[in-house]
Amino acid sequence: MKKKAIQKFLLEFFLSSFAGILLTLPFPKFGLSQVAWISFIPLFMALEGASPRKAFFLGWITGIVHFSTLISWVTVSMALYGNLSDAISFFLLVLLSLYLGLYVGAFGGLLNFFRNRFCIEPAVIAPVVWILLEFLRTYLLSGFPWGLLGYSQYQHLFLIQISDITGVYGVSFLIVLANVSVYLMVKWVRFRVNPFPFLYTIVTLGVLLSVIFYGHFRIEKIKKANKNSIHIQVSLIQGNMDQAQKWDPTYTTETLDIYRRLTIMAAKDHSDLIVWPETAVPCYFSPEHEYGPFLFSLAKKVTAPILFGSLAYEAGSRPEDHKYFNSAFLVSPEDKKMSRYDKVHLVPFGEYVPLKPFLPFVEKMVVGVGDFSPGKNLTLFSIPRARFGVLICYEIVFPSLSRNYCKSGANFLVTITNDAWFGRSSAPYQHFSMAVFRAIENRTAIVRAANSGISGIIEPTGYILKQTPLFERTFCKGEIPVNFSSTFYSQYGDVGVGLCGIVLLLFMVIGVTVNRKNR
Repeated sequence: MKKKAIQKFLLEFFLSSFAGILLTLPFPKFGLSQVAWISFIPLFMALEGASPRKAFFLGWITGIVHFSTLISWVTVSMALYGNLSDAISFFLLVLLSLYLGLYVGAFGGLLNFFRNRFCIEPAVIAPVVWILLEFLRTYLLSGFPWGLLGYSQYQHLFLIQISDITGVYGVSFLIVLANVSVYLMVKWVRFRVNPFPFLYTIVTLGVLLSVIFYGHFRIEKIKKANKNSIHIQVSLIQGNMDQAQKWDPTYTTETLDIYRRLTIMAAKDHSDLIVWPETAVPCYFSPEHEYGPFLFSLAKKVTAPILFGSLAYEAGSRPEDHKYFNSAFLVSPEDKKMSRYDKVHLVPFGEYVPLKPFLPFVEKMVVGVGDFSPGKNLTLFSIPRARFGVLICYEIVFPSLSRNYCKSGANFLVTITNDAWFGRSSAPYQHFSMAVFRAIENRTAIVRAANSGISGIIEPTGYILKQTPLFERTFCKGEIPVNFSSTFYSQYGDVGVGLCGIVLLLFMVIGVTVNRKNR
């Protein structure tokens, strides 16, 4: 009996771990996007007959394996570029994976809890529960929405156009819905105990076909609208500066000269906007800084506004009151005016130490981590014929920031980043893929300038118009449409997630009512 219990546990552990691997494979660099549609099946098999507590544990195993393989690049970034020891970097990866795994654990536990407590079949509520947990992960404890399930489908444009209504969460919903449908069919083929799941299969196919039809319709409509739109020419500069030299003052002049030469080359056939990456100007910059005249002069020479990333500094009355910002500056060629945006959503353990006042020992563990202050407001930059918003690095993964920009009148979005921190890992590809959804959600072009790549231009349909290779000194340019319309998602945000919450509550009420009648 004991031997059978051990064998059963080992099988469940294997199935849960295997599901974690399958959940990672659809994402870049692996890019096996089709695997997403069957990735939950081993977990569903493991959850059969498990108590809610055991189901939580099995889901947690799936989550730990998934996130530790999806974001394994964290150790390289923190150790090589973040000045943290290998041991601390690995510890933080384990800690982060344990935390993120809790969401998948909650998924498994809640499915079986609702079945036991409210007589709700997991198949009915699995997509709803998953979406609510993804939304929670996006915002809880500063939020970490990296690798939401829907992002795995960024190359399947017909399928993901629904994002202009539902956001990326709608695509995640579809994937879980399809997984449940396939699992029910596999279960029927294997056991032949329950009737064939006709209703669930028909509903799933109907939803998927409707989404694909909608995608085809929207792409054609957006293409026609873009043909009649105002277009502007943008140039993206990829300096590919070595991280080991970037912040060395002896290399600053050389760095700026590289950007100057690339900018002049890019502007030969006219540009309406030139974009440099995050912290391209490696100093604490202000208009009065010694490099100010250089940048004003360059903008005047190429007759185009230049957007560049740099650090900003505001002095306080005491040293501890000084504030440091990760910022974007816009230099105009017409006059010596400069606008600035300070990054609002900082990277935990990269740009600040979370809970530092309450956990002072954490700061000692991660000496070398930045101590930046968040900006207070989003800034709309203006150039002739258009206004745009800037998202610095990590901010592009938060749908609400892009949405708020577009709701405020942004005609396109710019994201600047320095993905050199990630090396040649999967992270730059994962990071780039998320920008595709921001373009579709708001039906606005997105231009992305990255220090070491991937730089690129994404059309409002999510089509990647231009894309640079990693670790190459280059520039790319192209025309983008100026968007004056709005989408349902831009205006109303994640109402679909709210509807999922209401549906779950209704099922709970129905379950309680049925239980009482059966008593």
